[in-house]
Amino acid sequence: MSDLYPLSSSDSHAISLRRKVSGQVFGELIQKARVADGRPLEEIAPLAGLTVSEWMEIEAGQVPDTVEHICLLANALGLSQSWKSSVVNHCVETWGTRR
Repeated sequence: MSDLYPLSSSDSHAISLRRKVSGQVFGELIQKARVADGRPLEEIAPLAGLTVSEWMEIEAGQVPDTVEHICLLANALGLSQSWKSSVVNHCVETWGTRR
């Protein structure tokens, strides 16, 4: 949005709510994939360049900031290219633009 058309409080609330829900969905997807992988969080998080607490934040609903972050998570879990593409599309909708 430009400064000419500032967001209304209802628009801002809707965007915030969409980001929160999308983050929760993304976190659940990552958590399910990690559990299915079977390796402990302490082993997987460093493979994505994250600390355990950073990984836990993502599972709790923090949406990664970039496509690269999503790919690091997916690669650490050995997920397919199609999975990555689907999740990137989901996050792009949350971000409002590709990062």
